[in-house]
Amino acid sequence: MLYELAKAAHLVSLFAWIGGMVVVAVALRHPAPAHLRPLKAYDRAVTTPAMILALALGILLGVLGGWFQSAWLGPKILLVLVLAGLHGALVGRLRRATWEDEVGPARGNRLFLPAGLALVVAIVLLVVLKP
Repeated sequence: MLYELAKAAHLVSLFAWIGGMVVVAVALRHPAPAHLRPLKAYDRAVTTPAMILALALGILLGVLGGWFQSAWLGPKILLVLVLAGLHGALVGRLRRATWEDEVGPARGNRLFLPAGLALVVAIVLLVVLKP
């Protein structure tokens, strides 16, 4: 029962984390200064705590399920850490964009969304297929 509850909470926190990342990535591609400050506050209040909760629950699921001996888990953890780093880069870009007076699309903002979605797809494939 604890495993199922942790799994459900893990999924909900993942949806909040990835959803927040997608919104920030889209907002940075087409910046509107009026929306960036509230989005930064939303990231602090929802997206970042959801990421931390997802990571903690993932560790709990690994312990409860005995998954740490599985070969697929190492690459999955590496991809999750890269995804967390991508979140950090997005937040950094968002913070810089809120400091600037004139907001324009910065170079490299086009790569965040496809890179993040590719990471999510790879992680889901590893979890579902467990190669």
